[in-house]
Amino acid sequence: MSDAPVIIKGTKVALTPQQRENVPTYWKWICDPEVNVGLTDIGACVSIENEYGRYDNNVAKAGGGSVNFDIHEVTGMRLVGDCALFDIDHAAGTAELGLIIGEKDCWNHGYATETVALLAWYAFNVLGLSSVILHVYDFNERAVAAYRKAGFREVGRRRGVRHGARIAQEVIMDIVPGEIAGLTD
Repeated sequence: MSDAPVIIKGTKVALTPQQRENVPTYWKWICDPEVNVGLTDIGACVSIENEYGRYDNNVAKAGGGSVNFDIHEVTGMRLVGDCALFDIDHAAGTAELGLIIGEKDCWNHGYATETVALLAWYAFNVLGLSSVILHVYDFNERAVAAYRKAGFREVGRRRGVRHGARIAQEVIMDIVPGEIAGLTD
């Protein structure tokens, strides 16, 4: 259970600021081949020191270029994933979105869909942005479905992208204000 303040809450998940004390859990997730199969940084599992370095350099010192959240189940506030809006460009009104649901027993329960919808809501209503983009591999069908259900639309594909030993298509999706779905409240 987290003592961090809830920034935004849905019916299934609550988003809190990322906490350094959770770095071992983040590392566990990215080192699990079933969990990290869709991550763009397929080689992220180097060492726990590497994950502390990522946190210290990219989260703790993020400034206005990103906002990073932990994802908790609303019931019990168990940490189940993390997410971020990054490459935030306030002048252009844009950002990129990424997330991971690290606890596999939470897959296929709508947590990703609600998280993505909450992040889009935050981007538009708190940060005042006008567009959020994401990149996902075509073989990550669960993620593509969650993003579509939250209101993201495919805007293009990049073919012939290497992901480890496989060649995949990178699906590019975006959302603008007024298109958010997947929130039940």
